[in-house]
Amino acid sequence: MMKKITLFAVAYLFGILPVLAQQATPLDRSVAPLAQPNPEIKINIPEIVLLENGIKLIVVENHKLPRISFQFYVDYPVETERHKTGLSEIFGEMLGAGTSTRTKDEIDAKVDYMGATLFTHQNGFYASSLKKHTPTLLELLSEVVKTPAFPESELDRIIKQQVSGLENIKSDPTAMAANVSAVVNYGKSHPYGEVTTEKTLDMISIEDIREYYKRLFIPNLTYLVIVGDVTPKEGLEMASKYFGDWKAGNGPKPSIFSVAPSTGNHVYFVDKPEAVQSVVALTHTVELKPGHPDEIKLSVLNRILGGGGFTSRLFANLREEKAYTYGCYSSLSSNRIVGEFSAGGSFRNEVTDSAITEILNEIKTIFNEPVKAEELEMAKKVMTGEFARSLESPQTVASFALSMAMNKLPADYYTNYLKRLEAITIADLSAVAKKYLRPENLNIVVVGNSEIEEKLIAFDANHEITHKDYYGEDKSPLKPVPQGITAQMVIDNFTLRSFSCTSVTDIPAKLKKIGYVQITSTASGSVQGITFSIEMNQFRAKTNKTAMQLKIVTPMGPQIARKEWFDGEKGGSFTMGGAGIETYEGEDLEVMKHPSFPFTQMHYFTNKSLEVKLLGIEELEGKEYYKVKVSRQGHNELVYEYYSLETKMLTMTETITKDPEGNVSSAFVTYGDYRDVKGLLLPFTMEMNMAGQSVKFTSTEVIVKKKGKTNAFIGDFSE
Repeated sequence: MMKKITLFAVAYLFGILPVLAQQATPLDRSVAPLAQPNPEIKINIPEIVLLENGIKLIVVENHKLPRISFQFYVDYPVETERHKTGLSEIFGEMLGAGTSTRTKDEIDAKVDYMGATLFTHQNGFYASSLKKHTPTLLELLSEVVKTPAFPESELDRIIKQQVSGLENIKSDPTAMAANVSAVVNYGKSHPYGEVTTEKTLDMISIEDIREYYKRLFIPNLTYLVIVGDVTPKEGLEMASKYFGDWKAGNGPKPSIFSVAPSTGNHVYFVDKPEAVQSVVALTHTVELKPGHPDEIKLSVLNRILGGGGFTSRLFANLREEKAYTYGCYSSLSSNRIVGEFSAGGSFRNEVTDSAITEILNEIKTIFNEPVKAEELEMAKKVMTGEFARSLESPQTVASFALSMAMNKLPADYYTNYLKRLEAITIADLSAVAKKYLRPENLNIVVVGNSEIEEKLIAFDANHEITHKDYYGEDKSPLKPVPQGITAQMVIDNFTLRSFSCTSVTDIPAKLKKIGYVQITSTASGSVQGITFSIEMNQFRAKTNKTAMQLKIVTPMGPQIARKEWFDGEKGGSFTMGGAGIETYEGEDLEVMKHPSFPFTQMHYFTNKSLEVKLLGIEELEGKEYYKVKVSRQGHNELVYEYYSLETKMLTMTETITKDPEGNVSSAFVTYGDYRDVKGLLLPFTMEMNMAGQSVKFTSTEVIVKKKGKTNAFIGDFSE
């Protein structure tokens, strides 16, 4: 009885003391309560089990749901790919493209039937399913790893898909900035500075894929992480049964790559015609390895500078105070080879230079001046909360175990994370800022309209701007055209070449023999696994009769996607999913009435609503082209046309359209394989790209006649 009373008394005493203290000393609510030290946390990091063939197994139990996931990661050294850049990414897709006993379609069907998930990448795969399907899924995964087929037909498909995706870069300023940043930060001889292009993809063969697998994909470089409704014993049995007989090999030794630090700030500019915003990145490399004692300090510093969203300095300055942008951010990442710092965002043309000035000022301020105590405490609190919430996921524990193994981190690295975070001081942040940030040696990458270019010179230490293309290659500014060459001459030379004439005076006689042109072109492809074919029929006749029908054929049948027609006086258009037939009226009708046969270029200079300007000579992939700008008064659309200096022919057009909100989109058309058809030189291939989607049309029938009749000009394509 006495013991119970004593315990009650002690409990009462400890409960009442805070109340008595508050009564004795009035609470000052103007002073924030002192932050309490972060508690010690316990994370059950699983031990790594080593299979006989060298696979390192990590099993994380989570029995809340009957699901299991498998992460398979082959930790082979990073290498340069040089003239075959893109090989590793292609290999990652090919890994899931079929095995010795199953095609890709069979694998996909099996995965779908189980309701499972499977995606491969250059270092392995991630897969998950209900526990009851685990044996079937593991059988598939075992084949993917040990007996991949690498069918050449799949390689062709993947490369075409990749090339199509690369076209999107031409209209994506963020992707352009990323390419240029990689090249200028790391250099072309560094694996992180290599950029995939159409040329490098064309160099990749199926033998390269198979050699890549044979040389790098070996069990003794592999981590297998199993998470979910599984015990360590079950995990070991799964790994041993399905991957234990995979033969070990000799992996390559890691290469050593060096990065030459920049000296002075330098501006790299990519011209994005008609862009209303500029994408800006101020960036440099950082010698910071994962697990380095400074890594967590730099995470805090970056959160204060620009990695903390609304609470960061860059966001507060450039969005909240200056209203230059919707968001301005920074990032600072570690890497086993070399890390990277970057700060920037998208800004209106008229404030691009001011935005760069403010970003530089914020970097210099955090470099030179101590951060405020309240900034440090806020960053700590947010990071503490994020870390604590992340522990609710078993995948976090798995990633901790994998990171510790791959980066050789100490056993208490994550359990002491919050203690190390709490111990960071203002002096620590000042020290790492001076050690790692280089405000006077930044690569300043800008993708934007050439009208802002002159204002950027002041930011370059040498007062020179280095021009780049969208792949990060050096690009000379437009060369001036030779004296006496005009836009009229470029168009006339194209017209003469198209009619196989030597003099403009010969064209009328040629035109008497040509009054009707019909071109049938086809294309094929696939979107989200659905194959399709496209048939495009074009009709043209004197002097401005035009018609076009686009028919798409899928497994569900043919559908008319688009129709346009004009008989010289009236016409209209129809778009699948649109509001029905739209009749040409007003200004659109006047545009249609202007002569356009057999091609619009030869009528440019008789159309008073057009402005045609020869801008200069541009070099693209080692060849030179006259760049001609064609704009129409009062229209939010313009076209850049590229005429080969060598052949005189139109090779590419870039159509730039601005919507009512000021958003700019680009569409590219590339012409090739010109052939003579009854005295008229016409392109037999036409590749169209818009928003990253590319379709290549090949002409299957071309008819050129003196006279011709068709109901297509009145909208009837049934004949």
